[in-house]
Amino acid sequence: MVADPEEGAADRVLVVTVSPKLIAWNSFLAAELGNKGRDVLSTLGPDYSSWKEKLANHASLTDRERDLSQRIDNSKLESLTASGLTVLDAQLLPERFHEASGTSPGLFALGDTELLKRPCVAIIGTRGATTYGKACAIKFAEALSLQGVTIISGGAMGIDTAAHEGALAVGGNTVAVLPSGIDVAYPAVNANLFDRIKSKGCLISQFGLGRKAQFHSPLVRNVTVSALSHAVVVIEAPGKSGSIHTASQAGDMGREVFVVPGPIDRPSFIGSHNLLRDGATLVWHPDQVLDALGLNRSKKKKAPALVGDAGTILATLTGDALPAERIVEVTGLDAHIVLSELTMLEIEGRVFRDAGGYSLVL
Repeated sequence: MVADPEEGAADRVLVVTVSPKLIAWNSFLAAELGNKGRDVLSTLGPDYSSWKEKLANHASLTDRERDLSQRIDNSKLESLTASGLTVLDAQLLPERFHEASGTSPGLFALGDTELLKRPCVAIIGTRGATTYGKACAIKFAEALSLQGVTIISGGAMGIDTAAHEGALAVGGNTVAVLPSGIDVAYPAVNANLFDRIKSKGCLISQFGLGRKAQFHSPLVRNVTVSALSHAVVVIEAPGKSGSIHTASQAGDMGREVFVVPGPIDRPSFIGSHNLLRDGATLVWHPDQVLDALGLNRSKKKKAPALVGDAGTILATLTGDALPAERIVEVTGLDAHIVLSELTMLEIEGRVFRDAGGYSLVL
């Protein structure tokens, strides 16, 4: 179902300083017609009250598109507007967004849109991420968030989810750019995560309300991710993936593309290594991203004390190397949890790994 303002909705639209024309573009013309919507929009005229009738008889629309235009439902827009839905138009979007090509003229948003005025870094990667990749995404998101950086990602499983979770874990802020309508949780398994992001960050979508993700939607979404970000960090990407598309878009927009290297025998890092070969910037620590962006790290916020699984593991280590298998035995934790936490502790500089295992950095 596509939502759009209809009769009686103009006042509600004015409350969020958005014209009915922009709402119509986002909810129907852009979501359903793509580039064709620009031509259609120019023929509708300023009188919104006649748009529905004109769309019903518009010569350039297919029968399906005409049918969609007649089934526009305004109730969902009204309900979400009352719950805080806003639309970011040309005046509210950051200048860097407009300087990029191929972007939507407006975006639906739920949450704190002021976060887009801060330094914004996209952290992206494959849905089928390794434990190492997820650990890297979490640690980069945590470290950058502690410096006031807004973490942007696409809300997908794998690296995207790890990046959002990393930011939230340290009280930071994150923005999820959805490949569906802003009222549609995609993927559905992340519905709870999206609810948390709305309260400590922002959800964004350029698609109409009620719009389910289509095959091409993530590629369209990737342009928005790149345009909203000052830089992009690729954590783990196979040879053909949406992450490579996002990185390519970011490079075309003049954003710096950072890449975290991975094992050379892992197919899920082939795309990452190709980016490095083609000129992307190699990074292995979040501070390198902060330095490249010119962000002052002299007033670091103190990271939360290590508790839970990480604290348990750290308490078992000394200056002498201990094999991972022994750490699993001593702590009683599952092997995959131990390996994930050890990776994050190593990235953070708290533990050192060599042929004998893991030791505490004294």
